Amino acid sequence: MNSRTDTRIVLACNFPRDETLGSARVPLRLAVELRALGATVSAVFADDLWDAGRGRAAQLTAPLRMAQALISRARNADIVDIAGPDAWAYERFARRFRPGQALISRSNGLWDRALAADGYVRKGPIRAILSRIYQQHVTCRWERASIVASDIVLFGASDDGEEMVRRGWKAPDHVAIVAPGVDDYMASAVPLDARRDVAFMGTFFHRKGSDIVAAAMSRVMRERPSVGLTVFAPGIPPAWVLAGFDEAVRARVTIREPLPPEALARELGRFAILVFPARYEGFGLAVLEAMRAGLAVVATPTGAGKDVVRDGESGLIVPFDDVAATAAAVTRLIDDPPLRIRLARAAVEEARGRSWSTTAAELARVYETARGLARRRS
Repeated sequence: MNSRTDTRIVLACNFPRDETLGSARVPLRLAVELRALGATVSAVFADDLWDAGRGRAAQLTAPLRMAQALISRARNADIVDIAGPDAWAYERFARRFRPGQALISRSNGLWDRALAADGYVRKGPIRAILSRIYQQHVTCRWERASIVASDIVLFGASDDGEEMVRRGWKAPDHVAIVAPGVDDYMASAVPLDARRDVAFMGTFFHRKGSDIVAAAMSRVMRERPSVGLTVFAPGIPPAWVLAGFDEAVRARVTIREPLPPEALARELGRFAILVFPARYEGFGLAVLEAMRAGLAVVATPTGAGKDVVRDGESGLIVPFDDVAATAAAVTRLIDDPPLRIRLARAAVEEARGRSWSTTAAELARVYETARGLARRRS
């Protein structure tokens, strides 16, 4: 970190310490790589906060529980990097009394943009209305307060950073974009010309384009009887996943429960294509991991789909909410193996250069900038 060996960093996120979750894998990987750069790093996860049970009580107390943990754990930190909408409480109750300490608000995606892309949620009507009111009037306000309170707000994708400046929440020099890295074990030795079938990774819901996947892949599988689809870690009951597909193709839809990261890598490396027509992504680690594994990606222009995939060079980009275009792109890759292999090779090379060590080095530079801002503020 610019030859420093004494930088003290605390990474905090209100997620379980679970590597199968991309939201937790990011701080876990960054902690290792930042230590390799000479920093002293500690991490605070949901497991480290006092237990408030589950449900709305846990959500309503999350910023206060995070602040309580950081009051002691971040006392001597130079950098406090807090994910999600929880940074405002720490700033209000502790950081303001710690001159020179830099506060980073790390966003996994803007909450209001995610809400706009969520669509129908499987809840009763009253519960759904109350949930949306809570998210709009509590979570979104906490998120804005956290962003405004920070020295630098950190995003994984360029769209969100540009949106911050457009809204006037942050000046350009207080916004940073640092994309996540990808693990080397995601690389696959399975020959590209031996690959078959299509994969989807992630929670199977409206924001991720679940309805587009179901409609497009139903069309593809009706027309190509040898093709199958595997949905990895959908986060909802299998019956809910299958209900969106045509009955005639459901037997060729396989659903896999969450796997340890290296086991997921071994499984993913057998597939030819990732279909990922998300409506909004704060980044979309699944896209980068699939590229490293040698899959040809069909994605929309959001998150990694916009910032990492080069249309026609390292993947195919399709419009939002377009079943026909998504089905056509997948079919094109199935019917044209040389094209699929060319895109997959380019994807592997693109992803190979996005290691966690590279991400940590970029982040270290952001931290140094934040320290300078904090010193001027104090």
